[in-house]
Formats: sequence, C-alpha cells, structure tokens
Amino acid sequence: MDQRMTVTHSPSLNLHHWLTTRRIVTCAALSLWVGLTFNGPILEAATLPTVDEVLKELHLADSDRESIMQGKIVDWTASEGSDRELALGMAFLVKTKPEDLAEMYRQALVLKEVSVITANGKLTAEGTMAELAGVKLQPNGDKEAKRYLNVEPGSELNLDAKEMAAFQALKAGGDADAVPVEKVEVLIRQGLLARYQAYRSKGLPGIAPYERGHGQQRLAGDELLLSTKELTGVAKHLPAFHKFLLNYPQGLAQDEAKNLEEFFYWLNINVFGRPMFVLVHRMLYHVGDAALAIERHYYTSHDYNSMLQGIAALPTKDGTFLIYIGRVSTDQVGGFGSSALHPVSRAITAPYIKDMFREVQTKAGKR
Repeated sequence: MDQRMTVTHSPSLNLHHWLTTRRIVTCAALSLWVGLTFNGPILEAATLPTVDEVLKELHLADSDRESIMQGKIVDWTASEGSDRELALGMAFLVKTKPEDLAEMYRQALVLKEVSVITANGKLTAEGTMAELAGVKLQPNGDKEAKRYLNVEPGSELNLDAKEMAAFQALKAGGDADAVPVEKVEVLIRQGLLARYQAYRSKGLPGIAPYERGHGQQRLAGDELLLSTKELTGVAKHLPAFHKFLLNYPQGLAQDEAKNLEEFFYWLNINVFGRPMFVLVHRMLYHVGDAALAIERHYYTSHDYNSMLQGIAALPTKDGTFLIYIGRVSTDQVGGFGSSALHPVSRAITAPYIKDMFREVQTKAGKR
C-alpha cells in the first residue's frame, strides 16, 4: 500500500512531498468513524436530508447514484476558496451498519497499517507536557534538530516569530551540533502545548501565524475559518453545529452539546525521513442513527498549513452512505501556476484516498 510513496515524477519535488503527506493525513479521516455510535440522547433523524437529497445537492446524476450502489467511489466537485486550498469530495456506500464501522475503528484497523504515522497521543483538559512526552525528533533527529536551531522565516518550518526566537536562543550563536536533540525536543513540546492551549481557549483566532519572511504570514486560523464556511451542507441542515464550528470554543446549547464528542490528538508522521508534527481536533456529532465527523488539523510543522476533513454517515437499507470532503491549505499549489497545479494535484491525490476507502469497503464487507 505504501509503495506509491517512492514515486518521483510529480510536477515538483515539494508538491510530491505534500501529495504524499495528503495521503497520510487522510488516513486520519477513516478513524473518525470510531465514534459513530456513542450512546446517549440524539437529535431526530428527520433533521437530516435523505440520500437522494444529498446527491442532488452535490449535483450528482442518477448514473452516479447507480455507480455508488454498485460499490464504486464517486467524485463530486467541491469549490475552492483560495489559490492555496485544494478540495476533494467523494461519496460511496459501505455495506454495513454504522456500529460495525465504529467497531472497526475502535480497533484502529487502518491506522495500524500506516507505518508512516510513527507516534500519536491524546491531549486532555489544559494539556500537559507529560501528554507530549512521546513527541520526539524521529526519524533523523540530528538533521531535523539543526533545521529548528537554524530556522529563519520561510516554508521549511511552520513557526511564529516567538517560536523561532526560542530555537535561535537555544543555539545562542554557537554550533548547532553542540545542542542536544533532547533540548530541541523540549522546545517543540512546549510550542505544541502552547498552540493547543491557545486553540482550546480562543479557537481559530488563537492560532499563531506562520512566518514566511518579507512581511508575509500564513494564518491557519483564517484558512480553517474559510474551509468551515464552505461547509454549506452543514450550515443548511445542522445550523447550530455549524455555528459552533465557526465560533469554537463557544459551546453548544445544552440540548445540542449532549450529541457532541470531542477529542484532541498529536501525531508524528514520517514524511520522507522528516518528522512532521500535527495537532488534531476531532468532533463527532450524532443525529439519530446518522453521524457527522469533522476533523481539523490546526497545526502542522511543515508541508501544509491546515486541513479540514469531514465525513457524513447516513444509514440506508443497503448499508451506510458516506460523503467525504477534504480541504487542505498548502503553499505548494498557490501563487504562480496555481490554476494548472490544482487539477494535477487532485488527479494525483484522489487515488490514494480512494485506496483507503476501498479498504474500508472490503473490511466492512467481511464483518
């Protein structure tokens, strides 16, 4: 499954790095289904559209519906809000019930097979350094530590000015080789904890910018806000939850909050020999026997700026109908040549995601 990671004929080396990362982090979307069947009071399913209504809203034809019923994964076109945003939409059927999907991902069947996700952990309440103890510069710790110690504004690392200053002070004008990797790791953990706490307390406006140099910044919070506004189906059918997404951490009303589960994680992903640290906010919202899973990558240490993924699961007599949307912001498809890079990027990326979803269909069909 990971053989495609050695492909080297993508439009540019940086784009290839991002595309591989895109495949890796998309694996996280699959595990969103772990919470599809939490017990407790739930909204009436009547608040959700039917499958036929969803297909119409996605501008999918009867032939697409027929393809889905035959087990095919069908693409749907999602608009993109900026030249840096790449959006992918898919719809497909899994011939099992949501609770069976939930059990599959309680066992983390897919993530166990993705060796490039080298470490992960959960963050709770205010977060602690102990919860981040597993954050290590692996693989190639010495080489990556030097990147942090010699950091300058740019796209090699996603850091704000304060974070950069801390690493530069650690080096203190000396030789980067003289600084133990463990000391660099401590600063990385402190930075991740600070970003987690800022997001928990302030939401999207609390996400510190990435310094790109020459007075330019990347604002992951603004990019995620745009991606959230583009969830027009959620805004139409679940307006209270959509408002919560926009205004997080302002809470839902009590009768709505009981339908929501939230989880916070950190990930270490091996991207061509570089550790990439990702902070993830996962939300699971239940509506009758259906569910909506939303995942935000509100910090990544390099390669892309932010990501929003969502999966809606609608039970039918033929199985569970799934609608996927992925929106990622990356400098690699922005700027000059953006109009040419976007279709190429989608064409290269989509097969990886479909491979993962086909595995879900296969495993679910054997249960």
